[in-house]
Amino acid sequence: MLASNPPHPTPSASGPNGSAERLADLAVAAFTREVFLTPKPGLPDCRTAQSPDDTVFSSLVDAGVGLHGSFRAAADAGADLDRLAVACADAQHQVPYVASLIGLDVAARSLCLLSAAWGQGARSAEHACDLALDLDGQVEPTGDFRDGYRAMPVEDKRRHLATALAALPQLRSARSRGIPEETAQLDALLTLIAATDDLRVAQDKGPLAVRLIRQDAAAVLAAGGSGTAEGHRLLSELDEEMVHYGICPAASGALLTVLLFLDSVVERPLPVAA
Repeated sequence: MLASNPPHPTPSASGPNGSAERLADLAVAAFTREVFLTPKPGLPDCRTAQSPDDTVFSSLVDAGVGLHGSFRAAADAGADLDRLAVACADAQHQVPYVASLIGLDVAARSLCLLSAAWGQGARSAEHACDLALDLDGQVEPTGDFRDGYRAMPVEDKRRHLATALAALPQLRSARSRGIPEETAQLDALLTLIAATDDLRVAQDKGPLAVRLIRQDAAAVLAAGGSGTAEGHRLLSELDEEMVHYGICPAASGALLTVLLFLDSVVERPLPVAA
């Protein structure tokens, strides 16, 4: 979803937004829920695990668990940017190469920065995104981000976060209407794909591929979403199309982890210190 660098409060581990441990738990849960969500068009999911010779799925699950310490350290860093930089660097080292191919390197950094933002006392999902974007400009990324994250202008990052924030009320509205959780999350992913100019897709497959998947994701939503018969049919076609042409909506997958994390923190507010 800052050009200035406002002072940040330094919370304790049981500060304004609760424990760093709890934030790390929620960040790992968001990362893992994105991995398990099925069927995700163009992205690995539970179907990947059905191949006896495929170790991709298990490596993604292991990566999520391994990131807990990095997320906890980020949430507990307070105003210490050196500690936050170490936490972010450790998160990048925890992400295997196969995960970086599908945008989970960016997801891990985003969750680190958002954990730090909530740990510093973010008052809302919007405020957490603003703080995270500010911190992103102060903490130099490490590692080799495959999708040009280093060179991405701050306004593009802001637009990506704004896309996730815009999808948040839609996700909650779907739940309130009794739509199953997996269907609501799949529709949220489709909303992100339909709204995102995915840099990795543009680099790997060209701008026409970006327009194609955006239009096709929007068509699924226009048909009533992935939970309707027509929407399910169109989703299957979109998935087959992406697999056939090797299109991976990495930015949207990363944004889904951001969305799920923001949702979990706001939906289940962390305890406030007395």
